[in-house]
Parts: sequence; C-alpha cells; structure tokens
Amino acid sequence: MPTYEQIKLAAEIVALVSITGGIYFLIIGRRVLRELMGTRTFRGILAGVKMFWLGYLVNVLNDVFPTEFMKVLDDVIATAGIVTVFFYTARVGKRILPTVKPRVILNGESNIKPGAYLLKPMPIRLILTHLLGKKVLAVTRVPQAYKSLGVPYIWITNVDHPTAISPTSLAPLMYHILENVDEDIFVIFDGVDYLILQNGFETTVKFLTSLKDALITRGAGILLVVDPEAMEKKRLAILEKEFNWILK
Repeated sequence: MPTYEQIKLAAEIVALVSITGGIYFLIIGRRVLRELMGTRTFRGILAGVKMFWLGYLVNVLNDVFPTEFMKVLDDVIATAGIVTVFFYTARVGKRILPTVKPRVILNGESNIKPGAYLLKPMPIRLILTHLLGKKVLAVTRVPQAYKSLGVPYIWITNVDHPTAISPTSLAPLMYHILENVDEDIFVIFDGVDYLILQNGFETTVKFLTSLKDALITRGAGILLVVDPEAMEKKRLAILEKEFNWILK
C-alpha cells in the first residue's frame, strides 16, 4: 500500500511533467505568441514559467532529500515565478487592446470609393478632404498630429499608452481595426516604414494585403501613406500591385 509521502511525490512529479509540457508548447509556439504579446512580454512570461518550474523541481527534490534550505528555496523561486507571470500577463491587455472608435471628422460627401489606395505624405487636413463624410481611423507614428485634429488613432509604439500597440503585434492590430470597421470606414495608415523596420518587408506586406482584403470585403477602405522617394523601387512596385495611387 503506497504511503502518503509516495502518493504526494508521484503527484508532484506528474505536475512537474505537465509544467514541462507547458513550457515546451510555449517554446514551439513562440513565433505566434511573440506577435500577439510582443517579444518583451512573451519573454517575461516564459521566464516566469521557467522560474515556477524550477521552484517545483526543487520542491520535488526536497521530498526526496529534505532540508530546511531547499524547503524555503522552492517557495521563494516558485513565488517569484508566479509574480513574474502575473506582472507580464497584466501587460498583455494594455499592449493589444487600445480602445479607439472611428468617427466622421469632416462633414460632406467624398467621391472616393471603398478600396485600397496609396497616398504621398501631405498635411493631414488635406488627407481628410478626400474622406468627407466618412468615418476615419488612423494608424500612425505621429499621434499628436492626428489628436490635434480630433482624428481617432492607434499609436504604433512600444510606449505604454491607452491607444498604443506594439509594432510587432500585427495580429492584435489587425483584430482591433477589423473589430471596429463597418461599411464606408477608412483607415489612414502612415506607419509603414516603421513596421518594415520592426518586422521586415515581407511580413509587413503580408499584413497590409491581408488587412486590405479584409477591409474591402467589409465595404471599407485604406489609405496607405507612402513616400515613393524613400522606398526601394522593387518594394514600391509590390505595393503598387495591391494599392492604387491617389494624386501620384
């Protein structure tokens, strides 16, 4: 008949194996999780889980070779791991869920049809004249310029801010945009260069084309602000296959 200590040890070993499996799945899914959470947040959560695993390992060893030092040590390490996980988990919501709703900025009627367009850099007031009567949402690296005109915006940055989102959190960014989009809404997207810097050109283009397709199916549109003089010709040509110029 197994003793209480043997049953307890067996249960702790099973729990340790389960935690090890959880770490394994975190590691093999790291690419997707980094995109969802941001690299820093993912690394923090993974470090916390590893600390908790180490604390649990010390706890198992303490059952086999009991000492007062190991008993205290396993509690300290496991607690540190739990605190770390909770700290970085709390950051996830702040990073990926900005609360921004599109709205009409200038009254009137625009001739622009729902679709995907390229636009050279120009004063924001001039951009808005193309979108008379349409609800607008900006995705930008220069939030103050839009804020001063009352344009709802998502700020692409690693700074902690109510309307900010990490430049590497492309999936959450797309989710939030599409969650708030319906017919005749236009997204002004002027953070392309920064996204390319943070994610690479290929990843950024895949994101933009997927976003474009999703917006068009909803009867919405996107204005992609791009400086043709600052972009390589091959890269610009790829964008021009998916987006049409306005006032080139």
